[in-house]
Amino acid sequence: MTWLALEQTFLWFLLYSFVGWLWETVLNIVMKKRFVDRGILNGPICPIYGFGALLAIYALPGEHSVVAIFLSSGVLCCTLEYFTSWAIEKLFHMRLWDYSGKPFNINGRVYLNGFLFFAAGCTVVKLWVQPHVMDLLDAIDPRTITILAVALLVVLLADAAVTLAGLTSLNSRLGHAEQDIKALKARGIAHIDVGITAADKRIGSAETRITTVCAQLTERAHTDGEALAAHVAHLFDWQQRRLIRAYPAMRTEHGEGLLAEVREQFDRARHAHTNTK
Repeated sequence: MTWLALEQTFLWFLLYSFVGWLWETVLNIVMKKRFVDRGILNGPICPIYGFGALLAIYALPGEHSVVAIFLSSGVLCCTLEYFTSWAIEKLFHMRLWDYSGKPFNINGRVYLNGFLFFAAGCTVVKLWVQPHVMDLLDAIDPRTITILAVALLVVLLADAAVTLAGLTSLNSRLGHAEQDIKALKARGIAHIDVGITAADKRIGSAETRITTVCAQLTERAHTDGEALAAHVAHLFDWQQRRLIRAYPAMRTEHGEGLLAEVREQFDRARHAHTNTK
């Protein structure tokens, strides 16, 4: 393979990775009525779609039967998705997706709908889309291809480095969040107990002050809640917050309850920040 062919292949990969990201983004907007950046990287790409497309293009070079391409692509892409899920779990001690509740799943890593989607997508790409993509890139000056490929490779490597750092520290930050949430909630309960005790002492002499004390306790609980939300949000960088929000089925060694609590604190912190503007 020549350098030009390698550069073109890299651009194919980025194109199909972007299309995959666009598909998942639109799908989430339609189903959840909100924007969700589903890519594991920070840029607008989902690499698994790019690798899946390249598998179909290069692993089935002489195949033109629609049925053969459909079935082979589904198997290849599901194998890729299974291995990706396994590798993420082994390297970072987490699972970003879990299809355990879906029909015809294998260990929660792949399932039937994914097979059908990848199979259909790769068939369309190989038979009808890729020939036009090749013609388009062949029409571009080779020097332009080189400059574009090198520039995008630098951006991709930088993005991958940032993502790797974020994933590596995510579990430890979740551990800190778990400890801090428990400690701050316990401190808030202690404040309420002190306030109630003070109110009890004044009941006999000044019952009219109870309403004021209760209002103060409510305000204190609200303030403590906002402080907790802000603290939890600042434990994570923006990339880690995005990943936790983007993958509702994420599983870590800390349990699903903690992730749900962390997401709730993220939402509360964002709401408080919006109200202060």
